[in-house]
Amino acid sequence: MTFVSCGLCHNAASYFHCFGGQSPGDGQRRFVHAVDGFARLVEDARAVAAMLPDAVVGVAPHSLRAVAPEELGAIVAIAGNAPVHIHIAEQTREVDDCLAWSGTRPVRWLLDHADVDHRWCLVHATHIDDDERDGIVRSGAVAGLCPVTEANLGDGIFPAHAFDAAGGLHGIGSDSNVLIDMTEELRWLEYGQRLTHRRRNVLARGTGESTGQALFNAALRGGAQALGVEGGILPGLSADLIGLDRTHASLCAVPPETALDALIFAAGRPAVDCVWRHGAKVVSQGRHRSGDVARERYRVVIQQIRDM
Repeated sequence: MTFVSCGLCHNAASYFHCFGGQSPGDGQRRFVHAVDGFARLVEDARAVAAMLPDAVVGVAPHSLRAVAPEELGAIVAIAGNAPVHIHIAEQTREVDDCLAWSGTRPVRWLLDHADVDHRWCLVHATHIDDDERDGIVRSGAVAGLCPVTEANLGDGIFPAHAFDAAGGLHGIGSDSNVLIDMTEELRWLEYGQRLTHRRRNVLARGTGESTGQALFNAALRGGAQALGVEGGILPGLSADLIGLDRTHASLCAVPPETALDALIFAAGRPAVDCVWRHGAKVVSQGRHRSGDVARERYRVVIQQIRDM
């Protein structure tokens, strides 16, 4: 399925109200929208998405440091029943700045001032205390984790073990210009918990259970909710499937019940052989049918940007 996220940073005047009066930097000004302009952007996105077979248009007010409280309420109203994604509590500095501004930690502030429910995905939510963790669980919101980015930037480790034990839902996404790879994200998620708790198979569902299967299933469930769709391989759903190369050195002698362990912790993305999107095969023998064209277009665009 296709998810279109319309992001919002508020106008410069509103920055005075958020986290101590920060103004947008030169590199941020191009992302700034007033609420009216943002509403038009969402409507335009919905018109385009209506031509796609299963697209969902959600809204993404960037963060509490970028959107004033009154703007947040207006943006959520524009969303209606669609998904709402927001970056929150990624870094300790963000928590400190929110405390200085409001006297409250960012996730706690959001839970107290917005109607956070199953539509919401709290992206990162790395630095949460027990009260905030339990509040997210009660709200039904999804924690949107980006372990590769959080590791690359040195942001910290999400308390996934405690969150999972409390009944929380999480999805996995990419917030990275370094790497886009589901297996890397899931591997880093588990390895971060192992380093924190100094034991193995932290996110497995029980003794002897497949850790890879648990990681995949949890991300599938939370990710589907965050996108506003139903996930899985079921009648009536979009046929979005992958096929693995069983001749790959890390998979050739592995039984089916541990194939996801081998994929996530050993083989990685190179073991993906085929991909079907909406029932059409778009990847075969590890190569996207439009890959050569896309790579050439990318090189041209990057060169144009460098020459600007």
